Amino acid sequence: MYLLGRYAEEGGYRIVHELTAPTSETIRALQPSAIVFTTLEELEKAQSQRIDLVNWEMPILVCSSGTDVAQARELGADHCLLHPLSYEAFQAALSAIPEHNRPRQNPLPNPPATC
Repeated sequence: MYLLGRYAEEGGYRIVHELTAPTSETIRALQPSAIVFTTLEELEKAQSQRIDLVNWEMPILVCSSGTDVAQARELGADHCLLHPLSYEAFQAALSAIPEHNRPRQNPLPNPPATC
C-alpha cells in the first residue's frame, strides 16, 4: 500500500484507502480517477459493485502476478499491476485513465484512486 501511495503521489494522484468495501454511492461521490484493488481476491469480492459501476469511465486496476492476468481480465480489470511493481509500470497503467479523469494542474483536491 505504501508503494502504491508513493507512486500515485508522484503522478499527481492520491490514494484513498477504504478499510471496508465502499458502496457504489460512496465511490461515485469520491469521483476517483481509478479503482485499485491490491489483490485479485478483493476484485473478485467486488463483482456486484463493478457491475453497478460498469457505465462509468473509470479504469479498474488490480495488483496481480503474471499468471493471474487472464483471470483478472475476466473479473473486469482494465490493467494489471504485476509484481514486482515498478514506477514505470504504475505510470503506464495510469496512462490508460481517460483524460477527463486525470488530475489537473494544481488540483484541489487531487482525484482519488480508491482501494
